Amino acid sequence: MIFLINSAINNDPMRLAETLDSLESIWRRYPLSDIWIAESSRHGLSSAFVGHIPVRAKLFTFWDDPYVKRVYSARQELGFVKSAIEAYTTRELLRQPITHDRIFKLSGWYELTDNFRPDNHKLATFKRALPTGFSTEQCGTTGMLMTRLYSFSRELIPVIRDALSEIQEYHWHKWESGGVFDLEHGFYKFLPRQHLHEVDMIGVRGRIGHLSHYVED
Repeated sequence: MIFLINSAINNDPMRLAETLDSLESIWRRYPLSDIWIAESSRHGLSSAFVGHIPVRAKLFTFWDDPYVKRVYSARQELGFVKSAIEAYTTRELLRQPITHDRIFKLSGWYELTDNFRPDNHKLATFKRALPTGFSTEQCGTTGMLMTRLYSFSRELIPVIRDALSEIQEYHWHKWESGGVFDLEHGFYKFLPRQHLHEVDMIGVRGRIGHLSHYVED
């Protein structure tokens, strides 16, 4: 199996430790798994930080990418930055040749738990949708599909890439018009329902973004 991980370590020891914990939680359970990391630190990583990332993980660096630089220079809130970059870098990883039957997408904030069951994953698998806390006028939809961990079959790569493209475009539109939007609202709005498989327990735990609050799903 293959895991795609989005990360922005930003030369922060805590963020590095969280990303390394993500890797370890995968390899401890599935030693033969491939891991690709999309690293989008604002100013790049120092060689000391890069040196801590295991060589068996394939590192894709985006800190010099023009789009990523555009996002950082947009002077928007962290929620905007994180979703804008994650939608883009995930889509870029999915342009690479992938031979695995199933692709698991894990946030670098999170690690797998013993509740993670690959056999429960089919179609495009997400934790069961939650209602949004915003009005439809504010965010353009009524629910969220959480992206701490989700997966999809190789055959659905074009579907996921198309959804990410729509999310990316709508994301900018909403924020520039004074609304709010993110990746979770985006998948709820743009992922075709015939491809969606929802589960009650996805099998991850970790810190919510820049907050100190920890969750387990």
